[in-house]
Amino acid sequence: MLKRLKNFAGFIENINGLWLFIRIGVWIALVSIMLYLVPLPRLLKFLTPGKNSRRKWEREKLVNFVSFWLGRDMSFYSRSCLRRSLVLYRYFNLQGENAVFFIGVKREAGELKAHSWLMLNGEKLFPDEDLSYKIIYRYPEEEARPEPSEPCAD
Repeated sequence: MLKRLKNFAGFIENINGLWLFIRIGVWIALVSIMLYLVPLPRLLKFLTPGKNSRRKWEREKLVNFVSFWLGRDMSFYSRSCLRRSLVLYRYFNLQGENAVFFIGVKREAGELKAHSWLMLNGEKLFPDEDLSYKIIYRYPEEEARPEPSEPCAD
């Protein structure tokens, strides 16, 4: 028991790490409930922070804390790429990183598979992640770019 407590203390590191760990657990529970109550676009708008936090967290720490909570065998904390992506979307945008949320689908062995993921500043969050999915949803949506116009012939 003492060894587990020491491992947990090393995982958390300090009081700020403990506070972040607890907040991430609460956000995962909140997101899990809200997924049943509100449409995804509204949930993403809610998760998008109005302003950046002064705090900065290491990417690895955020991912590890979210993975820890989602590795639990409890109803709100079951593994889910959707929950993981939504909570990490909030925290990365909160610290000023340009996180973009995606949902994609693909047919595999006659079955339709879905996956959600994040891109940070145009790069994959998890380098080994399979992103061979057809994107069906992106948030925020790409800004409409004007079509190049052809010069007028006078």
